Amino acid sequence: MSGERARRRSIEVALALLAAVVVFDLAVLAWGESPRRIALLLAQGTWGTWYGAGQVLFKATSIMIAAVAARVALRVGLFNIGVEGAIAVSSLAVGAIGATLPSTVSPWLAWPLLGAVGAIAGALWTLPAGILRVRYGAHEVISGIMLNRIAALLVGFLLKRGLAAQASVHTRPLPAGATLTRLDRVLPALHGSAANLALLVALALVVAWPYLARRTVAGRTALAVGASKSAAEAAGVRVGGALLASLALSGAICGLAPLNDVLGYKGYAEEGLGLAAGFTGLAAALLAGESTLGLLLASLLFATLAQGGLSINAHVPMELVDVLVAVAILFVASARGVVARLDRRASAPPAAAEPGGEARGAR
Repeated sequence: MSGERARRRSIEVALALLAAVVVFDLAVLAWGESPRRIALLLAQGTWGTWYGAGQVLFKATSIMIAAVAARVALRVGLFNIGVEGAIAVSSLAVGAIGATLPSTVSPWLAWPLLGAVGAIAGALWTLPAGILRVRYGAHEVISGIMLNRIAALLVGFLLKRGLAAQASVHTRPLPAGATLTRLDRVLPALHGSAANLALLVALALVVAWPYLARRTVAGRTALAVGASKSAAEAAGVRVGGALLASLALSGAICGLAPLNDVLGYKGYAEEGLGLAAGFTGLAAALLAGESTLGLLLASLLFATLAQGGLSINAHVPMELVDVLVAVAILFVASARGVVARLDRRASAPPAAAEPGGEARGAR
């Protein structure tokens, strides 16, 4: 990102966050509480304790994975709103297949195997939206919403039809060798939190994707398609294939989210597990733009709000946090136009003076 674009993006995000905080404070005041007190409670419930910090890192892990998945699709100009459905289906696939592994399975076999299962399931679930877009021109947002709903119903149906353990609503537990190590094994202060080694996978994705997008043929091709499909097609690029490949890759990355929620947290799959990260990841990708650091900070911000919502729930509805996130995204879109107008005014040449000394058009 060029210096000028980075400057403008920073101003847009700053304006959007400021406006979102103002709206949040007004909502808290309308509820009869003190914004300062609520902000302190939110901070104490997140970064104020080691447990809270660990929970923020746990939530940020899934958000980062979903955000990278969204960014892959955005690279070719597609909006993969089907992140939620891909996470749901891949979580069930990982939980169901993981439960069949022998009790003596080695982590070095189970972890990559279940990661591959999740990636394949996520890619396959996302492909129909790509096929509908390429073949019939159906918008991926509509297809994604449809697939999200189908995924929710399918997961519930399959759990009730035999994939759930007896007298439960989740799959059978994974063997111990298939679960991911919690970070409190390395940092005991995080004891009790769900933060686990999937955080390293999420960080690797966040760091690796910009490099792959800019330094590989596939990444440069995706950029060309996203910039102008007609120009890319004229240059000999198979636009349809690029769209399908990008959506499939986006879905495959979604399929890595169960590493955090299934392998690292619950130890089994259940209905609705990890879905909150889907739309939040989309929000983080939109807020961060093309910035890698911005994506990390946006993921941590939304994870902090998600965890902090539990801390303030006794005083104000935790849904106010969802309002804050939604307002932030709304203002990011609005701020772009505001900053552009300010830049145009600042760069406009001054009005030419009339021979009599008065500005042209003055009366």
